[in-house]
Amino acid sequence: MMKLIRDLFTGLDGKTWAIGRIYSLPMLVSGLALPVAALVKGQPIDFAALGLMYGGLGGGVMAMVWGTNPTEPREPPKEPADE
Repeated sequence: MMKLIRDLFTGLDGKTWAIGRIYSLPMLVSGLALPVAALVKGQPIDFAALGLMYGGLGGGVMAMVWGTNPTEPREPPKEPADE
């Protein structure tokens, strides 16, 4: 379980936590739960607005994930072996 969490929320080096991935998780979970909560309360759902909300939610989550990619540490480039 810990390896899964580390693989999902750390950068390429496996040590540095990717803050965009961590912050996007509550946004994703709450956005996906919103229509279910509305149905439980007996509120009507507008499917056009729901589609726009999911599109915005997906765009926001991907912006947070992709926005942190340039800040993640990379492995140093490999030097070619001397021949």
